[in-house]
Amino acid sequence: MLKNVTMDNQSSYKKVKHLEKDEKKHSPALTTAHKDLRLSGGSVMIWASFGWGGKSSICFVDGRMNAKGYREVLKKHLIDIGSCMGGSDWIFQQDNAPIHRAKVNLAWFKSKKINVLPWPSLSPDLNPIENLWGILARKVYSGGKQFRTKEQLKTTIIKSWEEISIEQLRALVKSMPERIFEVIKLNGAKTKY
Repeated sequence: MLKNVTMDNQSSYKKVKHLEKDEKKHSPALTTAHKDLRLSGGSVMIWASFGWGGKSSICFVDGRMNAKGYREVLKKHLIDIGSCMGGSDWIFQQDNAPIHRAKVNLAWFKSKKINVLPWPSLSPDLNPIENLWGILARKVYSGGKQFRTKEQLKTTIIKSWEEISIEQLRALVKSMPERIFEVIKLNGAKTKY
């Protein structure tokens, strides 16, 4: 079991009138294509991470994230809580997004003695934070909620994030061995996750 792994990612949420069809399903798995809701209205980008022991606070990101901005978010929101979420010998999990793999960021992880889990290319089905974004989106937009301002949306995102239980987080962490098995079994093809 991966009790000492901390997962991370960023997501974009938009002020929308309704969810996309796939978002309404109770399916526990949402891919990266589902987290960016593409309907009218403004949007906010957020970053967060979680592990066996809990979750970070939500970080609202202004504009597009680049390698430097990503490192700044990690400095502010990851360093102090990593061991609380993943234990004393925690490992950081991120995908192969260019900002994650930037040489300057990999050097920063090394300088901070943060172990980064090696990540295979083209494997979005492995990252359980994608499922967490789905849980969050369903809470944010439950009952067909609509938002007139970014501040209303941000307030609802924070409230919904706080409602996510430790049991939900742990179920996602526990799913990692099965996710890995499925990817291997299917030779990297799409899984149920």
